[in-house]
Amino acid sequence: MNKPFQKLLILAIVAGSLSCMKQPELEDEVIPSSVEEVSGALVDAWGTVSPLTMLKGDFLFQETEQQIDTMDARLVLQEGTTISNITETPKQYDYTFLYQTAVISGDNASQSTREDHRTVTKTSSEDPAPVQTASKKEKSSESSALATAKAVLNAKSSDVKVMADDYQLTLGFERVLMLANACVMTDDLLKYCKDELKVDSCEIKCANLKKETEVRVAPKLIQQQPNCGGLANCKLNVKKVTFDWSIVLKTGDVTEKQKVTYTLAMTQDLPFLPRVLDYCSRGLVQIPNSSTKVLVTTCNRLKNFQRTTSQN
Repeated sequence: MNKPFQKLLILAIVAGSLSCMKQPELEDEVIPSSVEEVSGALVDAWGTVSPLTMLKGDFLFQETEQQIDTMDARLVLQEGTTISNITETPKQYDYTFLYQTAVISGDNASQSTREDHRTVTKTSSEDPAPVQTASKKEKSSESSALATAKAVLNAKSSDVKVMADDYQLTLGFERVLMLANACVMTDDLLKYCKDELKVDSCEIKCANLKKETEVRVAPKLIQQQPNCGGLANCKLNVKKVTFDWSIVLKTGDVTEKQKVTYTLAMTQDLPFLPRVLDYCSRGLVQIPNSSTKVLVTTCNRLKNFQRTTSQN
């Protein structure tokens, strides 16, 4: 478990006392949602945009907050992403990113900078499915469903982290792609359930899909740019998608369920790189050495995007 989160859990225990803390419930009305409905809603919110709209010098700034139960949300991670180079080859474009992180614990911040890479295969510039033309160079062989299940089940075992273990860069469209396929039950997930979790069976369910539209004011740092970074009236047209993702584990007559509610807010008023404004997850996490669970909400939010003034 990472230290900032461990400290927050300790505070939650002290504030509520294990002897009288009420177990939060997340069992609301369940309206099943199909794979096609969830993926369709996410694709519609994302819209059509080419990854080639990413330009050398583009800069993205994001912050991640965590909230435990009714406690105030705390800033735990800041991320700065800059496209430092683009190299063209006969078949693709290679993007180099400088990825800066500040992991925040109390008044201290641990900072680091690393390089990361993506490739965009040369196709039609009007490719309507950019998520299929861009990928990590070191792409995991795991399915989206298995990766999502591991993240949720790790949280159950109190191994909560705000991002990947090494704070690896994750682009917005990669989050969309992950959740668009997270409702698909796969053979590798079934194998993981039986071989690693030692359960008889497991099942993925998605439910309670909600689609909303809203108009929101641009983030403050974008507002401070000349002409609000080119945004009309300094506002963004936003499409928000929310749904519940659950994994049901069965061993004999015992059934266990883990559920996470995901919310993504996207705008088609911004280019490929900053299109995801909010990426939030909400679920129950078990306190270490206790049967008590607390409700944890983690949100990654766009704070700033600066368009390069030169493509050289």
